[in-house]
Amino acid sequence: MFFALTTARFGFSRSVLLAAGLLTSLPFIEVPAAHAQSLVATVNDSPITNRDVDQRARLLRVLHKSTSHDAVMESIYESRLKLAETSKYSLKPGEQDAVNEIARVATEMKVKPQALYASIQGSKLDKAAWVEYFGALSAWRMLVGALNKNVSVSETEVRAEVAKQGSKASNEYRLRQVIFIVPTNASGAVIQSRAQQAEQLRSRFSDCQAGLQLARGMSEVVVKGQTSRTAGSLSPEMIELLEKTPTGHLTPPQRGAQGIEMIAVCGKSDAGSESGIAENIRQTILGKRLEEAGEKLYKPLRDRAIIVQRH
Repeated sequence: MFFALTTARFGFSRSVLLAAGLLTSLPFIEVPAAHAQSLVATVNDSPITNRDVDQRARLLRVLHKSTSHDAVMESIYESRLKLAETSKYSLKPGEQDAVNEIARVATEMKVKPQALYASIQGSKLDKAAWVEYFGALSAWRMLVGALNKNVSVSETEVRAEVAKQGSKASNEYRLRQVIFIVPTNASGAVIQSRAQQAEQLRSRFSDCQAGLQLARGMSEVVVKGQTSRTAGSLSPEMIELLEKTPTGHLTPPQRGAQGIEMIAVCGKSDAGSESGIAENIRQTILGKRLEEAGEKLYKPLRDRAIIVQRH
């Protein structure tokens, strides 16, 4: 019951959970641990080895986060401290909890869960490495939700935000993703070459029907099926990008989980679903408040942490 209630409070969508379920059928690659490991630090007596550091750096790279030494170490400290704290409440996340969290993170990154999964798999991460990271996120989210059951969003706040967003909040976009496949181990020269090819296609792309047919005829290019997304389900940055892109054209090339990615904007219209927009706004506001509550809960744990670094 505890897990069900807290999961609902965080607004996990049915699609995310279904996507997570799909992931369970896919095998992760496990890499044998290195024979020689050295201790580089401890956090509250929890040992951190050079392999832990290497594995976390690989994972952060997949998530497009900083891989500087300080950022990697801080990420490990955070996972260890949060797991230690959540264990006091009998929250001990397992592999399935971590898989579900991968699906949630993928949604935040605006990528498909299977794509994020494939990137993690391609980075040759130990199972323990990704379970620790995503498991800590999952358990911490549940704990914060359980300790902040009184956090809510009023109808007045939702209506005010809907009014602020105006008519654009109900815009619906018909999109097709175009991906220039790039191997995970590709050199910088290969990546640059594929980016140039993508830009060349973009310059010739003036309508979806002819442009997508042109893309399908190119080597190692994937054209995904059409999806419809309302502005309420997209980040402000994505809305701005789609509004700047004329109908029938491609967004600028960007490096993604599978290669060089662009989005074909094949239509824009008024979706007119106020209830859906309001619910998206409610979940966004609630998520931000719980995130702030989580930061307040974590700060004293980090301040009190005893960290010893080995040189």
